[in-house]
Amino acid sequence: MEKEAEILVPKVTSPIRVMFMFESTGWFDTTKEYKEEVIIPELKEIIKEWEKNGAKLIGTIDADVLAAGRTGQLGWHACFLYDVPDLSTITAMTHAFRARELDRYFRIEAVIGRPFVLLEEK
Repeated sequence: MEKEAEILVPKVTSPIRVMFMFESTGWFDTTKEYKEEVIIPELKEIIKEWEKNGAKLIGTIDADVLAAGRTGQLGWHACFLYDVPDLSTITAMTHAFRARELDRYFRIEAVIGRPFVLLEEK
């Protein structure tokens, strides 16, 4: 019975499991050259900063296999799943888009949860 109670009672885990929903917005209003020379290198730098700050990538999904163009009903183009040490790191991750002005081209939103206990029992 104690095991079932652990599953049913939500707990904030450490590290924190975070899903970032990633949506292209102004991306479609830029040139191929600007994307290659400015936007993509800045995005890669942000990802490197996230790792340096302790975020561990668990997995990604890009919805471009069966879709093209602006976001549809889902409201995102890709999702990134990370384990992150703390809430401050999560806010720094989203703020990185503002600080580098990539929020003009992308929208990113964090959803905080925990590993699904029945699938990731330890």
